[in-house]
Amino acid sequence: MWVGDVTFARAGEIEIAYRVMGEAGRVDVVMVAGALFPFELLADDRVAARFIAGLAVLGRVVVFDKRGVGLSDPMTDWSRSVQEQWAEDLVAVVDAAGLERPVVVSWEPNGVARFAVSAWPDRFASMVLVNPSRSTRGFWELLSETAGRALPNRSTEAVAFPSRIKDPEFIAWLARSGRAGASPSSAARIWEHLLAYQEALTPAGITTPTLVLHNRDCRQPEAEVRAVAEDISGATFVQVAGVDVYPIAGDVDVLITEIAEFVTGGPSGLVPLRHVAAILFTDLVGSTRRAVDEGDALWRDLLDVHDQTVQQAVRRHGGRVVKYTGDGVLALIPSATAALEAAASIRERLAEQGLHIRVGIHVGDVDVRGDDVSGLAVNIAARIMNHAHADETLVSEAARQATLGSHHRFDATRTTQLAGVPEQWTLHRNIP
Repeated sequence: MWVGDVTFARAGEIEIAYRVMGEAGRVDVVMVAGALFPFELLADDRVAARFIAGLAVLGRVVVFDKRGVGLSDPMTDWSRSVQEQWAEDLVAVVDAAGLERPVVVSWEPNGVARFAVSAWPDRFASMVLVNPSRSTRGFWELLSETAGRALPNRSTEAVAFPSRIKDPEFIAWLARSGRAGASPSSAARIWEHLLAYQEALTPAGITTPTLVLHNRDCRQPEAEVRAVAEDISGATFVQVAGVDVYPIAGDVDVLITEIAEFVTGGPSGLVPLRHVAAILFTDLVGSTRRAVDEGDALWRDLLDVHDQTVQQAVRRHGGRVVKYTGDGVLALIPSATAALEAAASIRERLAEQGLHIRVGIHVGDVDVRGDDVSGLAVNIAARIMNHAHADETLVSEAARQATLGSHHRFDATRTTQLAGVPEQWTLHRNIP
């Protein structure tokens, strides 16, 4: 999908880099990326790439770098708003790519797509806005942790991408994207000029069919997003699950589903990502009692040790932590043998801190949905863990068979029923 030459459109004297991906289908799509993310690096992130792949199921997708970002020319005109100039870039790309009334999908919250459809209504068939802001003040309140700060900073990562903030690979990718997007001085000046815009980000009189999407548990307030929908005649407001502000984190498939139904009236056709993995669940034993004994501050420090220990062990064995479950984790690891070794490493390191865990491991197919995973195999691994005792690792028969030929041994084999899972299951205890 990412194969193809980078092409340049001309917006006045400014060259705007863009790429056309996918094949002609039901509709053409032009995507407006948020912040200063350069389009070439979106391919390097699994969630961002998944979002664009979902759009490409609909038809051709055009991605581009706004002026001042990535491969496009620098921003030179500081007498006009950034919003106005970026809207011109969007229209220039639509014209240069030969798109016939595309749908514009924007996860840029500060009005660029709205400016474009307001000034050039005949160029666009419809518009989709993901977690938009009604004003730059609303956007700044979203990202600022301390009132009065001049520009966004690294603390915004935890606000915008809470589901991925503990993923070192994602944080490294964000850093690379920032470096490739704009130099520090250019980025600071663009942000300052962008957020200086004081008028409403939704021009009056927009009649383009519009879908406004809101991730229910993200830091962008529902009232802010609903207000955007109310400012656009006939706009549809839809709320979906999710804690992240931008669709480069979390379950982007739910966004694609809503976009496809709005634009085409039918399903997206996006095939769930499904692959075989060793699924590892851990849980701290006696955590409530320990929290009472230690006090909140010390217990919080111990949980930090737990999270760091698990993250290091899982990564060292080729896997990734999918989510933290309060007192435990769900992780995917490429092999059952590696999962057992990761579990042993976690158990030994945490024992040094007086922490004890129980572990469940299963091997099976999982559906990957953004950063999250689902499927019966995930539920089975969780149920297996529930049968384990402190400092015990239980595995399914499928996981045991996957370790044949390794040095791992098992005992205490038993057959049991797993809650909510059909059939009897044979469980084995890993011998440390």
